[in-house]
Amino acid sequence: MSTAKSKRSWKLQEFVAHGAPVNCLALGHRSGRVLVTGGEDKKVNLWAVGKPNCIMSLTGHSTPVVCVRFGHTEEHVCAGSQSGTLKIWDLEAARLVRTHTGHKAGISCIEFHPYGEYLASGSEDTCLKLWDTRRKGCIFSYKGHTNRVNALKFSPDGQWIASAGEEGVVKLWDLR
Repeated sequence: MSTAKSKRSWKLQEFVAHGAPVNCLALGHRSGRVLVTGGEDKKVNLWAVGKPNCIMSLTGHSTPVVCVRFGHTEEHVCAGSQSGTLKIWDLEAARLVRTHTGHKAGISCIEFHPYGEYLASGSEDTCLKLWDTRRKGCIFSYKGHTNRVNALKFSPDGQWIASAGEEGVVKLWDLR
């Protein structure tokens, strides 16, 4: 019988993030010191890691929030809802700056482009959409999955995107 050493761990923080189930969260990848959560209560809440109180509560969705993501500079947060709506907030101004509609079902994943003002979303409608956040609209829809798009990831150079579908398929899309 082997004797495995167990690693000691400590809980850094615990708090009630929403008045309903928490559906999603994201850590700011630049500082690692901010956290955003989305919940069944249709809210997007912003937290400072190590602090017990919500910094900002962002509203505007009419259905539960199912995915959240920080922009690369952590100045913006995007949230997708069960209705298929994407909302982008400017955190410094504490205001909603864009609402994107176009998916026919709930948003399942979102990802900011590594360079530039683009955003990708995947949905239960089987589509992947590329959005220009400056021009306020969808610039391209990618169809090919036969079921919900579960995950998205841009390549580091931003020239292609990978999508993972509920049907067990991964697709690589050339954006050039």
